[in-house]
Amino acid sequence: MILIRRFKPGDFAGVIEIEHEQFSEHDPYLYMSLYELNMNTFFVAEDRGAVVGFVAGITAVGEYGVYGRVFSIAVREAYHGLGVGTQLMKGVIAAFHQKKIMNITLEVRSHNLGAVRFYQRLGFAVTGMEYGYYTDGEDAIIMRHR
Repeated sequence: MILIRRFKPGDFAGVIEIEHEQFSEHDPYLYMSLYELNMNTFFVAEDRGAVVGFVAGITAVGEYGVYGRVFSIAVREAYHGLGVGTQLMKGVIAAFHQKKIMNITLEVRSHNLGAVRFYQRLGFAVTGMEYGYYTDGEDAIIMRHR
């Protein structure tokens, strides 16, 4: 059974393993800083004691006030299609709402249309593009939770 719970420092190694498996974009040690600043919006998915997914949400201040941002979400390949990502996203959205933060954004690579559809099913809508956003020059699709 998959358990969604808040990140604990002991989960760091599992998050780093997933980060290396799924991404090349972030400095993995950034996640400890994110946790220290955003304890209530950082969740892991656990299966039999092993971290199999995570979502890191951060609180930011922008032109229109405080907003939530889904900084990163990843699920181990073997757990794709089992609803783990959906559970993680629902957890972070609920955590933002508990903090009275209703404005939630995220970025997704422009080629990743499967992820765009996934986020749309969770109530996100495309609001724009950020050209050359990623270090390899790929554009980002900007999405906002409705």
